[in-house]
Amino acid sequence: MNQSLLKLAARLACVALVVSVVFPLGRILFPYVGAEFGILQFSALEAVLSTTVGFGIYTAFFG
Repeated sequence: MNQSLLKLAARLACVALVVSVVFPLGRILFPYVGAEFGILQFSALEAVLSTTVGFGIYTAFFG
């Protein structure tokens, strides 16, 4: 298999791991902070946070 394809798969797995935790937490937190951000901004914040932390985990594990 192509090495770059394996790197991409590992990155996506790390992001998926974070998303599986962040999105359920977002549903719990949204009623408390939803009025401050709005639904679209809160969803964008969830997505950016998940991707950033997921890529950080990938970098920590795979250098």
